[in-house]
Amino acid sequence: MKIFIVLSVALAVAAGAAVEGGKAKRGVWDFGSGHESSFSSGGDFGGHDFGGLHKEEEHVKHVTIVKKVPVPYPVEVTKHVPVEVKVPYPVEVEKKVPVYVEKKVPVVVEKKVHVDRPVPYPVKVPVKVPVIHKEYVEVPKPYPVHVEKPVPVYIKKPVYIEKTVPVSIHIKKKSHWH
Repeated sequence: MKIFIVLSVALAVAAGAAVEGGKAKRGVWDFGSGHESSFSSGGDFGGHDFGGLHKEEEHVKHVTIVKKVPVPYPVEVTKHVPVEVKVPYPVEVEKKVPVYVEKKVPVVVEKKVHVDRPVPYPVKVPVKVPVIHKEYVEVPKPYPVHVEKPVPVYIKKPVYIEKTVPVSIHIKKKSHWH
């Protein structure tokens, strides 16, 4: 009996969730025959009502909203860009160094000097360039020359020298307690 109550409550919750979604969904046991098989339907078989609760079909109203999207067209936008203006402002100097400014004083020259040559004038200076006469000297081609030079060759060989060396050997006596 408890299993029947649990199953009927589970099917009622599933059917309620399907109706609350806003769309008419198929039932839990729909096999495509057009009739829903449910334990809580009250026994609606083939258009006959056997005294169970009759479900009323709900009509859901669908509204479609159509908005016209305007075609984009070019728009000219003027953007104001800030321009940096240089304005003089006082600056504090930590180390004050005296700066001397040269003042140009106009000087009037009253005396005129006559120059007999135009300035600048060309100066003729003799230039000595050494001339090298090329002389070709015939050099004989190199040829091999045999020179005898004795070279000492060292061969490493061990040399054994016999010498008697006295060696002292210390022998430890074994004790019984080791």
